[in-house]
Amino acid sequence: MDPTQHFFQSQRLRLSYWSWGPVADPGDESPPPLILVHGGRDHARSWDAVAEAFRADYHVAGYDLRGHGDSQWAAGSHYGIGDHLLDLVAFIDVLGGRASVIGHSFGGLLVTIAAGLFPERFERIVAIEGSGGRIHRRRDATPGALREWIERTRGYERRMPRAYPSVEAAAERMRQVNPRLSRELSLHLARFATRPAGDSPDAGQPGEGGLVWKFDNWVDARPPVELRPEEAEAIWAEVRVPVLLLIGAESHQRGHQDPEDAGFFADGRALVIERAGHWPHHDRTSLVVDLIGRFLRGEEPTLPSAPAPRA
Repeated sequence: MDPTQHFFQSQRLRLSYWSWGPVADPGDESPPPLILVHGGRDHARSWDAVAEAFRADYHVAGYDLRGHGDSQWAAGSHYGIGDHLLDLVAFIDVLGGRASVIGHSFGGLLVTIAAGLFPERFERIVAIEGSGGRIHRRRDATPGALREWIERTRGYERRMPRAYPSVEAAAERMRQVNPRLSRELSLHLARFATRPAGDSPDAGQPGEGGLVWKFDNWVDARPPVELRPEEAEAIWAEVRVPVLLLIGAESHQRGHQDPEDAGFFADGRALVIERAGHWPHHDRTSLVVDLIGRFLRGEEPTLPSAPAPRA
């Protein structure tokens, strides 16, 4: 069965989410919720392969972050961590108030921070490439940094969304960013990541037609002062549920992703996925699904042993 699309409200924004079921029969006990949180400039349908693997045992649901996918864009055009955290907590409440949650990249950071603030809402956490790349780029509120923030943010007003003539062209752009993507997967992702330029909420949309990305061009416009690494570490220390960090061995964010990050959590562990970049769930889907499945069942996930060298 295809997932079904629904909507919920958070901070007066209409946010989209997809549900992969299963739907319990009347009188049956509802399956436990499993929430999926995508990263920046992505969308919830990026989780399709992961969701399919768990839909038989969980009510799997993933939402489009504000300003992404089919969710409403934020008036004022800023997308702070605090706003995203509010949306995540609201969505957990929509699903029943407590859940296991898987997050990727920025979504993984949101999940780990939210679990430190609201530990009673979480069962287990998986953060894929999500232990802090964004917050390590935070800057102090010096005069020079604030001036640079103002000038950079004003520059977003001049951004024009890039139009692509077809889904195939948008998919090819995805493969340029992540060459490990198959043509089939990139076409699937591009199908849900784009919309006709005429349907874009952006008043500055191109007039020639074509397809544009669904995400708001302002999603990178963050507040000038936000969460710092040392502040995040204090919040992570409050996480009381099991945490699994999955790290791509060949990720461009490897400088900010380290297996030692598991030590920030009372019950953390980290695994490095070989032959995977920033999207291990796309690059090594079967392996990642197996590791997550073991972890969710309460088993200790372990990587397969390397084959012995030939004599």
